[in-house]
Amino acid sequence: MNRHDIAWALAYIYVVFFALSNIPITMGWVALIVGFLSSPLFFIIVYLTNSIINLGIRKSLTFLAMACSISFIFEYLGVNYGVPFGHYRYTIAMGPEILGVPIYIPFLWAALGYFTMEAAGNYYLAAIGMVALDAAFDPLLSGPVGLWRWMEKGQYFGVPSTNFLGWFIVSIAFYLPFKLLTNYKPTINNKALIFYTTYYASWILADLTTKLTQVGIAATAILTTYLTTLIITQRLKGKTRN
Repeated sequence: MNRHDIAWALAYIYVVFFALSNIPITMGWVALIVGFLSSPLFFIIVYLTNSIINLGIRKSLTFLAMACSISFIFEYLGVNYGVPFGHYRYTIAMGPEILGVPIYIPFLWAALGYFTMEAAGNYYLAAIGMVALDAAFDPLLSGPVGLWRWMEKGQYFGVPSTNFLGWFIVSIAFYLPFKLLTNYKPTINNKALIFYTTYYASWILADLTTKLTQVGIAATAILTTYLTTLIITQRLKGKTRN
């Protein structure tokens, strides 16, 4: 097993425990293990490890800098001015903030952006993939879980349609500078595609276990459509990585 295999093994371990986190666990030490291995902190560690091994240190740090800085600017604008997502506020459940933006949110943008980029093999398709992800978890996290609240209820299970446009804009806003600075041309990485699919499916499971059945059904349709698009693109290009 080489370092690339280890990096992807860590990613799959995270997905497994993230899915398990949807199941009530009463044993103390087991709950602690599942809690950590499904946490945003472990997700960020997995992302950084995978990114450094796959892209190299220079490209990895460039992507991290672009994704974190640009997403922070847009999150600040969103929280304070409602641009481009719509008006929302993070709750205290998200922990410490800087100018209204939880500290680890830009790192989550970077992590999601990296894995989606590798899965899609195309910056514009990756931006669409980011929007697709948000369609699976935003109604849950802004609803029953309560990590943030929309000031006005929107059209998609309480989420405003402007939010999805915002996700596309922010994603493109850090993908394209990264491409310009590094000349990195992603191709579909089959391991990343498996990660994206199983990670997305874990959010569908979370929707269903919290009785957001309609969200889960909608997210399943969105994932199926997106994966079909990627498969067609993959066959047309004929370029993939294992």
